Amino acid sequence: MTAHPSNTITSAALQPLLRLLESKGFSSTDLLTRELDARPEHISSQRIPISQFDRLLEQASKLLNEPSIGFAAGQHLDLPSFYLLGFLLNNCQTGREALTILRRYYSLISDTRSPDLFIGQQSIKVVYYVAEGSAFGSHARTEYIATSIHTAGKAFGGHLYQIQGAGFCFPPPPYKDDLERYFGIPLQFNQPHNWLSFSARLLDKPLSQANPELFAILKAQADKASERFSHLKPFSRKVMHILYQWPESIPITKESVAELLSTSSRTLTRRLQEERCQFSNLLKDVRLEKAKHALSNGHADVQQLAIELGFSDRRGFERAFKQWTGKTPAAYRKTCQEQRQGQRQMEEA
Repeated sequence: MTAHPSNTITSAALQPLLRLLESKGFSSTDLLTRELDARPEHISSQRIPISQFDRLLEQASKLLNEPSIGFAAGQHLDLPSFYLLGFLLNNCQTGREALTILRRYYSLISDTRSPDLFIGQQSIKVVYYVAEGSAFGSHARTEYIATSIHTAGKAFGGHLYQIQGAGFCFPPPPYKDDLERYFGIPLQFNQPHNWLSFSARLLDKPLSQANPELFAILKAQADKASERFSHLKPFSRKVMHILYQWPESIPITKESVAELLSTSSRTLTRRLQEERCQFSNLLKDVRLEKAKHALSNGHADVQQLAIELGFSDRRGFERAFKQWTGKTPAAYRKTCQEQRQGQRQMEEA
């Protein structure tokens, strides 16, 4: 069973794995240099294919001689590593709100279907889904997700988090006793779904670290991030997400994006065409949004901005920007500055 070529996961999911390596005396390069397809620019692009993530899990397992690599890595979860979603979860007011936020914004970390929540009077059941991949990788990711949820629950829920049960689709592994010791409960195997359940008794009790003001700000950012490309169809949305997160120091090409999605540039073109979309138009939209953001924030070096956006020179960028907006970059920046100045004067009046 192989992963669908467009299934991706946030590269933040690698952080617990890298922390596990460091705790055993290894560095990240000890893992990444063993994964031949894991080029540094892909690791830093904030989205990697599930197939590559599976290979990294398998390489880490061999490197550490650790068959339960997903279980071991999940214990090193640190919510802030997941950036916006992590900070948002950390500032939820109740456990119910945290579960709702996790489900609503799950797309920020994975293309996989969001978890389903079944909330009763006594317990909450979370059914989570694992994208197809290699046999080893799918098993490791199943344990990784379950262990991460349990680790996060204990970290920010404290005594309010009370696990009741957990079930896995696969048969009991040789290290079943280690799993049960960590979860603190008997585990169920050969289940139709992967799931965890918690007590609902304290679900609406206030969490100690709740910060309503910060939560509102973070939620607005999460809404913007999750809705940014909502008008696009699924495959086009994934390509757009990759383009938007692409490192500024690495040239963007159709071939490099296709490689990140474990497919060919021809297939990428065909799949975009099936959704009535073109790679060049997606790239243009990303460049325009980034250019507007930089200029509105006072980016003064147009030559440097042109290079960062993948143009060969300043003149080419200026021509393109004027074609897109009807203004030169300098004129657009000046308009934004005047608007901000006018707004400040109105606030002071």
